[in-house]
Amino acid sequence: MSTSLLLALKYLKLRRNAVSVITLISILGVLLGVAVLVIVLAVMTGFTDLMKTKLLETQAHFHIRTGLGCIYQPEAVLKKVRDCGTEAAPLVISPVVVQMQDRLDARIIAIGASTGDLQKHLRLDRMIRSGDSDVAGNRVVISTDMAQRWQLRLGDRILLHAPHRLSKLVRMKKDGGVELNPDASIYLPGEFTVAGFYSFGKYDFDRSVLFIDRDDAADFLGLPLGAATQIYGWVKDPFRMQTEMAALRQALPGYLVTSWMDENQQLLGVLQVEKNMMFFLLVFIVLVAAFSIANTLITSVYQKTREIGILKAIGATDGMVMRVFLWQGFLVGVAGSLLGPLLGGTVLYFRNDILAATARWTGHDLFPKEFYYFNELPAHIVPEDVCIIIFSSILLCTIGAVIPAIRAARLAPAGALRYE
Repeated sequence: MSTSLLLALKYLKLRRNAVSVITLISILGVLLGVAVLVIVLAVMTGFTDLMKTKLLETQAHFHIRTGLGCIYQPEAVLKKVRDCGTEAAPLVISPVVVQMQDRLDARIIAIGASTGDLQKHLRLDRMIRSGDSDVAGNRVVISTDMAQRWQLRLGDRILLHAPHRLSKLVRMKKDGGVELNPDASIYLPGEFTVAGFYSFGKYDFDRSVLFIDRDDAADFLGLPLGAATQIYGWVKDPFRMQTEMAALRQALPGYLVTSWMDENQQLLGVLQVEKNMMFFLLVFIVLVAAFSIANTLITSVYQKTREIGILKAIGATDGMVMRVFLWQGFLVGVAGSLLGPLLGGTVLYFRNDILAATARWTGHDLFPKEFYYFNELPAHIVPEDVCIIIFSSILLCTIGAVIPAIRAARLAPAGALRYE
């Protein structure tokens, strides 16, 4: 072990003086800064990963649409999709108005698909909390949130209205006002029996989506039997699907083929930008700790002026004296940077318990699911992120020791020995 490192360890040894207290505070500053960085980046990463997982659970890997608004022969499209080595299912997706007795809810999306497709691809049967996922025969599967909001139980009946068909029942008069449209065809809403309650754990989806059979959806929406409004498709690896997307677009030139990343490009981009910005801003916490280290070492230089003079008098070089204080800054950074992830990991492990306790004490939910979409606070510690945080923190702390180290190296032996 080098002499400069031994001296640095000796100077860092805690004693009952002001410098030792300031050194301890500096280590705590680095520790807290690193812990905050680890916590925030883990939460941001966890939120992004969970969002991607929920998007893949509630969406297809790719979507096929047509400018005509309806795909009249989905089987021909499905054959081309299978020839490209992917799987797909025809769906009828439309906004609907739900009627329960005399109550209406117009913020609902109906997804019409066969029971087999719902179970195989969307895995609706795994998300069922009560009842079953069989939608054949005018049955509907709604979320647990809808059941609570509408006060429904299994076996209850609801009516589904098609907004575009409702709008055709009346028309505007040329001189103002409205009247019944005599050219409109007779329209009756679809009557459905509640067969099951699901929960995907994604608040915005659970709040607004229900599932019915595709033929039942086409019937009350006024579409040709067997038609589809979209085709959902799935690939083996949704994160590496460039080859499949190129093949699909070439095989289906008259259709719009988009991936799940295209559909959510803005959301995913915002999450990544937020993570990068949070890292950039929170690094300043560690930078403040580095300034605290510089202040501590400057004080240490003045307190140890006589010792520095003695070292130089017995042959210590400027570089050796400088390394003593650089080692101190480095060691303080290492201590804080290694303890910080331990504190951050502990907080992340108990994060939901801490949030629950805080909510009980304050009476306010810090992360309401209405805004953050999830029932719990997600977190995912990425080793690469932790390594970057530790390296950056140690580097900043070492840089913070440069000015005190230069000041110590420039002390003249004679002047230092006369210091009182």
